[in-house]
Amino acid sequence: MTRIILFTLLGLGLLGSAFARLGETEQQLVKRFGEPKSRNQHKIIAQGKFIELGPQLRFVEGDWNIACEMIDGRCMRITYSKRGDWTEEQVQLVLNGNAQGARWEETTKRGLAKLMREWKRSDGSIAKWGKGTDFKLTWDAYEKAKARAEERARVEASRKPKI
Repeated sequence: MTRIILFTLLGLGLLGSAFARLGETEQQLVKRFGEPKSRNQHKIIAQGKFIELGPQLRFVEGDWNIACEMIDGRCMRITYSKRGDWTEEQVQLVLNGNAQGARWEETTKRGLAKLMREWKRSDGSIAKWGKGTDFKLTWDAYEKAKARAEERARVEASRKPKI
């Protein structure tokens, strides 16, 4: 029995290194996964304009696809996708790998857990999983940076033209 527990913990530790983490730098991500498979610009729409927030790095780790949206040099939002069903062990592994010393509290509405689940951390970060879809984790700093970019776009759009 002790061996089973030991191998399970060892396996979780090895699997845990396969996941990106909120707050990591590009250098840390590249060290973990190698060079990104693709690099694009992460954009939002505000005031009818596309606004670049930073690069989006895509990595592949086995059967997993990992998209990391970077702002100010840090991974602010991560999307994990994979083929097949998610196990509870995989869900917990992703959450624990992105806890950053905090604890995720599940906020899923009753009766929806088989289709959609949500969690929130004490710092305002959120995680959302949907059956047959991706698992997205958003650091609260992402929402703050997005709001700043939207406000800048609003201010720019309200400027009076020189006529």
